[in-house]
Amino acid sequence: MTTSATLPEPRRRPPRLFWLLLGLAAVFFLVGLLAWGYALYTTHGPAPALWARPWEMPEPERISPGLAVWSLSGVEPDQVYRHAMADDQLDTVAAMTLLTPRLDPEQRLGWIHVLAQRFAKADREADARVFLQDASDLAMLLPGLPDAQRANMLLDVAATWASLGEEEKARWTLEQVLVLAQSSPYLGKSIRKALFVQLGERYTQLGDEARGEAIAAIPVLEEGLLEPNEIALDSLTIPPIRPDSLEALIRQREAAAQAYVEDWSRGGGEAGAGATRTLENALIDEDLGRTVFYDNILAREDIPPNERLQVLFDRVQWRAIRYRAASRLYGASITPSWEAQRLDMGVALRDAIWDLHNQSTVWVASLAEANQPEARVAVDRLVVSWAAIGLYVGANQEVLVEALNQDIAVLPRAGVFPRGRIEKDRLRIELFYKPAGEGARPAPAE
Repeated sequence: MTTSATLPEPRRRPPRLFWLLLGLAAVFFLVGLLAWGYALYTTHGPAPALWARPWEMPEPERISPGLAVWSLSGVEPDQVYRHAMADDQLDTVAAMTLLTPRLDPEQRLGWIHVLAQRFAKADREADARVFLQDASDLAMLLPGLPDAQRANMLLDVAATWASLGEEEKARWTLEQVLVLAQSSPYLGKSIRKALFVQLGERYTQLGDEARGEAIAAIPVLEEGLLEPNEIALDSLTIPPIRPDSLEALIRQREAAAQAYVEDWSRGGGEAGAGATRTLENALIDEDLGRTVFYDNILAREDIPPNERLQVLFDRVQWRAIRYRAASRLYGASITPSWEAQRLDMGVALRDAIWDLHNQSTVWVASLAEANQPEARVAVDRLVVSWAAIGLYVGANQEVLVEALNQDIAVLPRAGVFPRGRIEKDRLRIELFYKPAGEGARPAPAE
């Protein structure tokens, strides 16, 4: 008897819904994996730079309101600096250093480099790089800084770049020092030789022993000249003579700021609504008084050019205070009514700096003809330095760079000067040697 074999049933294919659900599960898994990776990166990866655009600092709550508002009480900036640095309040120091027009330029330069080092130690390398670039730019730009001091600061900046593993930037910075060491006519033989030796050591440390030995062996044959007769801007940055009514408003604001600080301290790091409201009212009253003062005195035609520039500088300083308060960059909301006007206050600050730069030509024209080129360049360098660190909000960098380069080109004396250019929407500064002779032009930027 024969039996028929049982035929196997045909294999069923999964329905389309199965594949659709499987695909969705895979997509959800991938999205979850990416989200986990992003969370891990943001938690343990390098922190982004907060001070790349100072006026847009995204986390102003990092600033200590007590220490920041203390600067409005009439206390000297170096006192705020010392207290803040002792307590590792780096962002408080950063705000004051970058956003205060009336700050001694050499003091600003030193603080910026210290901040770069401290941010690096605090594992905020992105901010350390921002401040290192600022220190490099200021060392090349600042007017009145002796070339030996420029070179020493750039050597320090190069060392800090190297400590961050940025060897290319360290080498570029050393090249700027080399331009000074080789070409500055204002360095003595001993200083010039010391720079060559230090440069040689730095290149050797970066693994370029041959170049290091060659630079260290460069002979120094001639003694440098005396320091150039540059025009100092110190007298133009001092506060102008103000009427008694405005001085009373300033004292009222300083007292309100001190009361805020004391209330903040008693409140364990938070000031009460009463102290905040009193400070806001004092700032608003002072703003009204200053506006009347500035408008009245700048409308006069008999004001001497140097006094006009003092008033213009004072207006820049005040408008920076207003814009900082409106941006909550004192670490807290101290002027809520100004915050709604923040955009307008930024424009007003930009216009005030433009007016200062533009009307400086009247002051320059009042000087002896031989001093006018130096004075023009000094103002250019100061204003471009503000643009480089972000203090000059909304600056037209192309116009500033063109003015700087042209005014330096017609200086009659020889020397090492900064040259600016715009590259990828960013201001770039480097040093070049310009020989003596009116009408000399810098070599084109590479």
